[in-house]
Amino acid sequence: MMLRLLSLALMVASLASCASFINLKRDLTAYNATVTRASGTLSTSACPECLIIVVVLDDAGKSLSYKVFEHPGHFEILLSTAANSVFAFHDTNHDLSFNPGEPYAWQALPEGIHKGNAASEITLDIQPSTGKAPTTPYPHGSLFDLRNKLVSGIDIQLGSITDLNQPRFNQDRAELGMWQPMQFMKSGISGIYFLEPYTPNKTPILFVHGINGTPRDFANLVQHIDRKKYQPWLFYYPSGLEIPSISNGLLGMLNKLWLEHEFKQLHIVAHSMGGLVARSLLNTCQEEDECDYVRTFTSISSPFGGAQAAKSGVEYAPVVMPVWRSMSPESAFLNNLFSMPLPAGVEHHILFGFRNASTLSSTSGDGTIPLESQLRHAAQQQATSLRGFDEDHLSILGSNLAGAYLNTIFSGKVRKQP
Repeated sequence: MMLRLLSLALMVASLASCASFINLKRDLTAYNATVTRASGTLSTSACPECLIIVVVLDDAGKSLSYKVFEHPGHFEILLSTAANSVFAFHDTNHDLSFNPGEPYAWQALPEGIHKGNAASEITLDIQPSTGKAPTTPYPHGSLFDLRNKLVSGIDIQLGSITDLNQPRFNQDRAELGMWQPMQFMKSGISGIYFLEPYTPNKTPILFVHGINGTPRDFANLVQHIDRKKYQPWLFYYPSGLEIPSISNGLLGMLNKLWLEHEFKQLHIVAHSMGGLVARSLLNTCQEEDECDYVRTFTSISSPFGGAQAAKSGVEYAPVVMPVWRSMSPESAFLNNLFSMPLPAGVEHHILFGFRNASTLSSTSGDGTIPLESQLRHAAQQQATSLRGFDEDHLSILGSNLAGAYLNTIFSGKVRKQP
């Protein structure tokens, strides 16, 4: 996983003709030509406390995708190149459909938005309805049919029941997600999986894997969960993309699941780079005043200080994997990662490994991530607890002690460090 990426980054000069880089360049070209990350502002005078659903429409008024927001304010959304306008409304009767009489707003997409023009922001001001059908394009029918749509042409899994032995969790799929993220998403295996049907009286625990990883990495930790109290959810994503794009997509998926199930609490467990994804998610939750259901965030062996090998990849690789930009120690992403506090009521528990059996590095750490990065001071300042394990970067996931400690965290019995 991370170790393989670090080794690759250190050898980029000799890999200039590698088929992986050729595939990466081709895949990123397709991704950039298909998906745009856009942002804007939601405001409402009709119902400030109501949910807002933002629907992406094509030039014929057909619904392409949607995203749920708990409150007005800043928002981000992924758009396909087929997108022509956006429509926002208060789903006052909770039927996941727009009905005349529900407050709404509509805006054609600004020119240049598909070219990544930062000045092309979306502004949606929801006004009380007159009770008549809009004169603008608007979504027809239930949006539930789009619940598995990230953007037009890209399907995701939301609540699909699975087991960890499925071929989709094999290592070759993880490598596809790193080197060909667009192909990974088009294959229809991205999303949030369940290991059992949703049960209202069980609290979800969301597992977030690291770079070049899959949900199967958590097989041992899942076995330690008290399944009478908790239900495991598994986030599966293309790890080659920039981290903000991954976390933004994760928030959209969680919002859809929350709209469907209205779960009251959620715990997050993230390994390696997954910890950066989860922390980025929580920053967006704080910024947009969302995710009131998150209770704990447990990071395991996460490189909060970045990875020098990622910096080498950015500087010397013939094609730059987007995630390297996020993980480079001097990146704007990492510089801002702890610039805001965690959302109110969320505890961060840091689990770290200190067994370095690597022959490639004598630095204190877990053989892949130095302690200096795992225990970045800014992360410690915001953490509720720290717990070290005599394990390396991968073996910590198989640690029975770590598994037992997770249950202590979920039960609320871990006290804040002095």
